[in-house]
Amino acid sequence: MLRNCWQLVKQPRQQLRHFAEVAAASEPPVRRRPNTPAVPLTNFSVPPPVRVPSSIPRPSYADHPEGMPRRLGDEEYAEQKSPAMIDKMRKACGLAAEALLFACEIAKEGVTTDEVDRRTAEFVIARGAYPVGINYFGFPRGLCASPNEVALHGVPNTRPLESGDIVNFDVTVFLDGAYGDCSAMVNVGDVDEDAVRLTEATQKCLYGAIDVIGPGVKLNAVGDFCKKFSGEQGFTVVSEYCGHFIGSELHMRPNVLHVPNNLDLELLPGMTFTIEPILIEGILEGNGSAITKPLEDGWTILSKNGGWSAQWEHTMLITENGSE
Repeated sequence: MLRNCWQLVKQPRQQLRHFAEVAAASEPPVRRRPNTPAVPLTNFSVPPPVRVPSSIPRPSYADHPEGMPRRLGDEEYAEQKSPAMIDKMRKACGLAAEALLFACEIAKEGVTTDEVDRRTAEFVIARGAYPVGINYFGFPRGLCASPNEVALHGVPNTRPLESGDIVNFDVTVFLDGAYGDCSAMVNVGDVDEDAVRLTEATQKCLYGAIDVIGPGVKLNAVGDFCKKFSGEQGFTVVSEYCGHFIGSELHMRPNVLHVPNNLDLELLPGMTFTIEPILIEGILEGNGSAITKPLEDGWTILSKNGGWSAQWEHTMLITENGSE
C-alpha cells in the first residue's frame, strides 16, 4: 500500500473537471476505451468489510476510531531489522503473496472487486492474519482495487470487472507483529495492446529498480531509475505517492520515492522497504501532477488525463550480498 505524500482531502467535482480540462489542453491524447468508468462513485456501492474475529492479532490502528497507527520512534528511522523480525516478515510477505495470487485468480470478467476483497480477506483471516486495509486511517475494505483510470487507492465496490479491464490489487497482511505488502496487475479478458504494454512496462520498472538496490547503494537510485525508465517507455511515473520502509508498522520512515530526489541514504543489510511504481499512459510535460487529489470518498485517485495506470509492488530486504 502506497505511502501518502500529501494530505488526503476531498475535492469538489468542479475542481476535478478543471483538472481534466487542463490535462486535455496540455497533454497529447491517450487511448479512449469503452469500459465502464470508475466515476461517478455513486454508480456503485461499497459493502461493509469482512468482520475480523477478536482472536486475530490486531495492528495498532485496528480499533482506533480514526484508524491511526502508533507514533514511530526516532530510532525506527531506516531501521535495520533483527534476524527475528526478518523471519517474521518473510512469513508475513509469503502470506501476502499467496493472498495476492488468490485475489488475482478470482478476478474474472463479471466478478466484482467487492467479491475479490471479501474472499481474499476471508483467506487471510483463515491463516491467522489481519487484512491490513480494514480501518487503516479509516479505509473501508481489506485491499485496494484500482481498475483502469484509477491510479491508486481504489475502494472495492460493486462494479463488475469487464473484458478489457486492467486492475491492480494491493494486498497487505499483518501476521505475528509484522507486515507483508505487495501488489500486482490483472488483465481481464481481451485487453488491448496498449494496456498490455503499460502493465508489462510497469512490471519491468519494478524489477529494474530491484536490480539497482543492494548494500552500499543510495536509496534515491530507485527514483532515478524509475523516472528514466518510465520516460523511455512513453509513460509518466507518479511522483506524489511512494514506497516506504516497513516492519512492525506498515508505513515507516523514510519514504521510497520513484522520482529523482535528494534522499541519499546508504542501504544497509537488514533494511526493509517497498518499491511500488505507478505508471500512467502519456508523458506529462513540466512539473505538474499526473493524478487528481482524492475523490469524495477520501481515497480514490484518478489519472488526470483519463489514461490508464498500472502498478506492481514488492517488499524488499537488503542482504549482505544484494536484496531479497
